[in-house]
Amino acid sequence: MTNPIITEREGHLFIITMNCPAKLNSLNAADCRALAAAWDEFEADDELWVAIITGAGDKAFSAGHDLADKPEEDMPPSGWAGMSERVFSKPVIAAVNGYALGGGFEIALASDIVIASERASFALSEPLVGAVALGGGVQRLTRKIPSAIAMGLLLTGRRIDAREAHRWGLVTEVVPHDQLLESARRWAQDIMACAPLAVRFTKQLALETLEGEAFCGELARARHTIAERLFETEDTQEGIRAFAEKRKPVWRGK
Repeated sequence: MTNPIITEREGHLFIITMNCPAKLNSLNAADCRALAAAWDEFEADDELWVAIITGAGDKAFSAGHDLADKPEEDMPPSGWAGMSERVFSKPVIAAVNGYALGGGFEIALASDIVIASERASFALSEPLVGAVALGGGVQRLTRKIPSAIAMGLLLTGRRIDAREAHRWGLVTEVVPHDQLLESARRWAQDIMACAPLAVRFTKQLALETLEGEAFCGELARARHTIAERLFETEDTQEGIRAFAEKRKPVWRGK
């Protein structure tokens, strides 16, 4: 059986790969628990200074929540992908190699630096399948970009390419596809050339403005409140069935 989450150590660098390319690196709750364990390892080890998260294959970073596999199952305590409700003390770099849809986009939004392949694209596409971005995507997107742009993306599930994401400040750098991991490693090396504790204190100060413990608590409360109501609706159940049956859903507003 293929390991859905692969971790590698390169000195002080920790690389996490979502390894389900056949399903566009979409994640179920078990995969998210495996990711949570990987993030726990990263945070607990003082010899690990920077993490890179990426996806296997050439098509997708992550297509988000695997709706075909127990979508109602709860996430780990640290939230979607083991990271949405966690305050990292160390830098996290997302190397986005393709589709970052739904929860895949939420992983990028929860990272500190986002390096995108020129092939990458981004969307919080949950409403198109009767779902809601419960992994912090709604809140983080509206904090990061102008409200009119954020609402346009949130309420339509519209997809944007890497260049547009960069223009709105959602991506740090856009690079040729075959240079993605090399570029992410270069950013990691630049960070690791700095004193690790100084980097962590700098990040702590930044997070006090950007988000932090209180924000993550808000995310957790919102996730539980909305999720309980969401999975009771007929439209959400229809969206899940339509996704599994590869057809267009029929919404009833119930």
